[in-house]
Amino acid sequence: MRAFKTKLEPFGRGWVNCESSDRELRAASGYLLWARETENLKIDPDLGLCYAYMDGAVGCTNYAPVYCDSGELDRLAAAHPEDADDLMFIKEQMLPVLKHQHIPDYFTEEQRLHAADGHLWGGTWTGHSNPKYADFALLGTDFFRKKVEACRLSNPGHDPFYDAMMTTLDAVDVLGARFGELARDMLARGELTDAQRERTQRIARAFDHAPQKPCRDFFEGVVLFSMIFTLDGPSPDSPGYFDQYMIDLWRLTEPALRRETLENLWQFFHSRRIWNLCIGGSDEHWNDRSNELTYEILDVTAKYAYNTPNLTMRVHRNTPETLMRAAYRTIAAGCGLPALYNDEAVCPALERLGIPPCDSHLYVMNGCNQIDIMGKSHMGLEDGEVLLAKAVELALTNGVSVKSGRRLGLETGDPADFESYDAFYAAVLRQLDHLTDIAASMANTAQKIYRETGANPLRSLLIDGCVEKARDYKDGGPLYGHGQILAEGIADAANSLAVVKKLVFGEKRFTMRELSEACAADFEGFEAIPRAAARADLRFGNDSEFVDGIAKELVDHFNRYLLGIQTVRGGWYGGGCSPFNRAAHYGHALGALPDGHRKFAPLIADSIGAVPGTDVNGPTALLNSCLSFDHTLPTSGFILNVKFDRDLFRTKAGEEAFLALAKSYFERRGQQLSVTVVSEEELRDAQAHPEAHRDLIVRVGGYSDYFVNLSRDLQDNVIARTSY
Repeated sequence: MRAFKTKLEPFGRGWVNCESSDRELRAASGYLLWARETENLKIDPDLGLCYAYMDGAVGCTNYAPVYCDSGELDRLAAAHPEDADDLMFIKEQMLPVLKHQHIPDYFTEEQRLHAADGHLWGGTWTGHSNPKYADFALLGTDFFRKKVEACRLSNPGHDPFYDAMMTTLDAVDVLGARFGELARDMLARGELTDAQRERTQRIARAFDHAPQKPCRDFFEGVVLFSMIFTLDGPSPDSPGYFDQYMIDLWRLTEPALRRETLENLWQFFHSRRIWNLCIGGSDEHWNDRSNELTYEILDVTAKYAYNTPNLTMRVHRNTPETLMRAAYRTIAAGCGLPALYNDEAVCPALERLGIPPCDSHLYVMNGCNQIDIMGKSHMGLEDGEVLLAKAVELALTNGVSVKSGRRLGLETGDPADFESYDAFYAAVLRQLDHLTDIAASMANTAQKIYRETGANPLRSLLIDGCVEKARDYKDGGPLYGHGQILAEGIADAANSLAVVKKLVFGEKRFTMRELSEACAADFEGFEAIPRAAARADLRFGNDSEFVDGIAKELVDHFNRYLLGIQTVRGGWYGGGCSPFNRAAHYGHALGALPDGHRKFAPLIADSIGAVPGTDVNGPTALLNSCLSFDHTLPTSGFILNVKFDRDLFRTKAGEEAFLALAKSYFERRGQQLSVTVVSEEELRDAQAHPEAHRDLIVRVGGYSDYFVNLSRDLQDNVIARTSY
């Protein structure tokens, strides 16, 4: 053991001085010393919350199982020369071990070239998950100690792992004791207002028995929740199924106190840009699970109209009409929340993976819209993405990417030699499968490295399966370890295929040679082709049986193909669609396409819906087109962005029309609706005068954001969407 002189970086010192080489036990030792020594503990007397952010140069958070920030250690050493030797020792000991910090170094040259071209990625995102953050509040650490020791007895030979779990529980108890002491010190100083003093007294009383014992009311539960939630890092993850796991404590609490506590928690969630919180839904017998807390959360969301937390509401055949109307009123507030997800599509999709109904109906969203099973899985982390429209481009160029000039695709032949649409489509599928294989292989490369060197004992405690198996949550510990590779540029690909099928091989208005030459020239001298391609019956989103059938065949193929690829985590891949804020980025990676897309133009489809502005037959036509897909195939969020005029949406007629539209869509197994309520004039004025529209919120990818914060390309994308 090293006799450290520095008092900096307690997690790193605990990790280095752990006498075991077990990665989980080293991480737990870091947690314990950090809990004992950190000065980064704060009680917020205005909100009644406790913050325990781990934000040092060395630590362990949700997005980074044990990490070591080399640059930050160098800066600290320069600022504290008396500690430089110790800090460099930590760096020298940790960096060679933490292979997961250097995932791209383990990719092949081919994989790197594809990623650099910008049309796919895989494995470079650590990912979200949905740990049971509230379990320390609901059960107490004494419960977990009994569980750990019971599993140790039934699963011998894994003492270092179980020692790590016990050490992590010790760290949680140390934090609780320190917060109790901090609360009493604040009270003793006499500097608090009456309201602050009352909240701080409640915090002190909570830590008289917690975290060892369960909390007694909603206030105490939120205090413990905030402590554990913030321990997960400076940018905490997704709260998950909040109205389900907090309802019992809610009911034990006096109404005024619980409402105040919820509103205070909402302020915290928004200030830290918290990810997905889920409400509503059904059980495996299709009984509705909504409760009074569900309605309170919708009310708070509408009251503040923040863009975060990213709120999801699950709907199903027995969702009460009162709840749908409450959700409508919240959406009408203009925050783009809640996003609506359909159990009738998601649960069957998850059950295709072998997840039983009792667990499929516990699904929640994390991040933007990735799907997990609450506290039981590590599969909603978004493992990669593939630009479907790129497969069309590569089939037109015999595998050469327009962006880089490199042959990144397969050699599927000179496009002029394709004698039928079926031959061309077969080439597109070969290119698409190749891109999908590359993205999945990159994801599996990353998963192998995380399995070897990643460690996060806190998450392993809070996700079912890990303690029982004595395996880290990055090492196949969770009950479900499936994966998600997402599709982008869906409508662009479908429109382009429709042009080839109809205008080249159907009406024979152009030859394949003319089409490929036109795309290579970015339509200079071939202006007749994009004009002809602009027909509504060749544009996905207009209820055209012809183009919708092409879109269905392509997307269903992609989703089925993924279901045959295994993850290293012990599951199977599935598909979805969630561009986040990357839609414009993917447009920049595309050459000219048969549908008239110009080379590197940023405007492409930003969900499963139409290319913005090309759906001209109304919202029912758009939804009918999107229902051509099999929504029980994608196992991740399959988002549809829809934009409605603010004035219409806030009328009774607008309410009835939208609810009827949503009901029809969900009854026909559409998976998801994300709604932006805004006026066209407001969007254009906000682009010209952003200072006057700081609070204007729109849906982008699977989340809500302030319009003025978006890049110009993304703003143009939102403006171009058809407004209904």
